[in-house]
Amino acid sequence: MKITINYKFKSMNDLIRENRTSYHSGNTTKQKETMLSALVFSKIPKIEKFPIELTFKWHIKSKTSDLDGRTPKSIIDGLVKAKKIPDDNVKYIQRIIHEYVSDTKDYVEVEIKEVK
Repeated sequence: MKITINYKFKSMNDLIRENRTSYHSGNTTKQKETMLSALVFSKIPKIEKFPIELTFKWHIKSKTSDLDGRTPKSIIDGLVKAKKIPDDNVKYIQRIIHEYVSDTKDYVEVEIKEVK
């Protein structure tokens, strides 16, 4: 199953900078991104077979963007918050894959597959 989230998630560098400025600001951003993800995932069926593999295909507009700063934390937390998976530990998620695509806008595609 593939899900597209049309949003530019903050990079780890941005989140660290925000948290250094104000813990509350960083937490607000994290909660906002988690809620956005949960809203998107609320439209998919509940996942019944575990463990799963998550592939994140990061579409990136800027050629100067740090690829190592992309984090699926808020997205995975949104999957749990939407009650599509019981938890985000290795019992339920066994593999996380990151792919990067040069594009005209920033967004992420999430593919969820059962690990066989």
